[in-house]
Amino acid sequence: MDKTNEIKKIIDDLANRQVYVGIPEGESSQRGQGDPISNAELLYAHTHGIRQKAMRDEMNPRVESGEMTYSKAYELWIQTHGSPLWRSPPRPVLEPAIEHNKEAIAKQLGKVSEVALDGGDPEPELHRAGLMGQNFARGWFTDPQNNWAPNSPITEERKGSDRPLIDKGELRKAITYVVK
Repeated sequence: MDKTNEIKKIIDDLANRQVYVGIPEGESSQRGQGDPISNAELLYAHTHGIRQKAMRDEMNPRVESGEMTYSKAYELWIQTHGSPLWRSPPRPVLEPAIEHNKEAIAKQLGKVSEVALDGGDPEPELHRAGLMGQNFARGWFTDPQNNWAPNSPITEERKGSDRPLIDKGELRKAITYVVK
């Protein structure tokens, strides 16, 4: 019996499924004046670093007007590695955590395919993959392989801790996964 069409349908169904790891923005991504920054916005800022205000005030109008331009390669390099002018250096979480653990995640996604091709429900295995990604990202905050710049002495004194990006742990706890 030829099961080519059945296998193709299973593969097509799996190809339409996605596992997202991160911080969902919520129903409204627009915040009002004075509203606190969301965890999604905070993670983005820490991923890319925060330039000093004087630098932002000087450069942003010139960049936005087109007077000052950067090559895309330079922009990508700055977003990845930061700049000596950062007030808060980049401390990326999601991409390096997933990249560092991609073999384990790939193995789990292989189980998704196996279960589906054996006629089972792949949903639980997709959720396991999402949970793995969530836990790898949360663990990245304390993983020495993250190679993050240390907190400044001023930050350590203010926080009472030398652990970058961890104050009360809310940012880390906000990282979750969604299967669609």
